[in-house]
Amino acid sequence: MTFEVPASKASIEQNQFKFKVPGEKGKRSLPLLKFLPIGLRSKLAEAAGPIAAAQKADRKPDTADLEKIGTLQLALLEKYSPGVSDLLDTDQLGALLVAWQEASGVTVGESAALPDS
Repeated sequence: MTFEVPASKASIEQNQFKFKVPGEKGKRSLPLLKFLPIGLRSKLAEAAGPIAAAQKADRKPDTADLEKIGTLQLALLEKYSPGVSDLLDTDQLGALLVAWQEASGVTVGESAALPDS
């Protein structure tokens, strides 16, 4: 007998972060961070680790670390909401990412790879 992996719950409405881009009529959505595939969550957690360590040590994160997590975040946005990064400026993109993290109950540096308890 073959085990069939159940479908992801990422597409269920309550597991989505909804947002609206200025100038667009419709809403866009992103899965909450805990519903991202584990490989993507692990990459985010790995990239966030040095940033969290810097914050904990009360120092500024390295530019390379910020660029690494920024690149991952942009890739995620484009995967789940194609073209969105072409429509937003830096401030708008930052606000979107912060709101997505808050809606997901995760902050920069927190391990997004760990299962919920």
